Amino acid sequence: MNTILVSDIHLGARNNRTELLAELLRSDFDRLILNGDTVDCMDFRRFRPRDWRIVHQLQEIARERELVLVRGNHDGKASEEHFHALDALADILGTQWHEEYPLNVGSDRYLVLHGDQFDHTLNLSWVGDAADWFYRQTQRASTSVARFLKGRVKHWGGVNESVRVGAIRYARENGFSGVITGHTHFCHDEIIDNVHYLNSGCWVDWPCTFIRADHISIELCRWPEGIRQTQEPGRILAAVSA
Repeated sequence: MNTILVSDIHLGARNNRTELLAELLRSDFDRLILNGDTVDCMDFRRFRPRDWRIVHQLQEIARERELVLVRGNHDGKASEEHFHALDALADILGTQWHEEYPLNVGSDRYLVLHGDQFDHTLNLSWVGDAADWFYRQTQRASTSVARFLKGRVKHWGGVNESVRVGAIRYARENGFSGVITGHTHFCHDEIIDNVHYLNSGCWVDWPCTFIRADHISIELCRWPEGIRQTQEPGRILAAVSA
């Protein structure tokens, strides 16, 4: 089965790359895994026509192929209530949501999860809200400056490191040979302590990246080129954020 995995689409965000994503969704694959932050927030009034076109493509994929929805922190939170935001999103897309999802690649088992579980800064909600407000204001004046500033915040705040370390530890403890996250908006491909760590990056800046897997291999790719990224130990392949 040919699988592609994307994360951090952020439908409804003004800087998402829906025009590129639409092209990828028309490519050849059997299963699509959305690894969190499919929407920027659950306020669908922010969706533009181009966002709804992506929703319609995802609905078609759910009907004709296989669509896997993994929870992200922007998608809503599970609760003890009978119906909540995650259920609404899954219902709209015509699928079910998962907290984490196992992916087999040959004899290797990979764990797919968004990664916010390991982000210690999310406990400082007022800091996140202030940073998000500042980013949006800066973006109106200069997209490149906003991208740089938020990228530096994620680096200096330790988000990349905490997600990577936490995900690798969790995967090892649960017997997986690899783990795939999103959340940080930094794509990454590295083998650390015999665990293959992949981060699928995001679709709110350049380059837009995704992961392709089949029954024998898994690779980090860039769209629209769709070429395999060169893996170098310790190398962060992109530093993009939104």
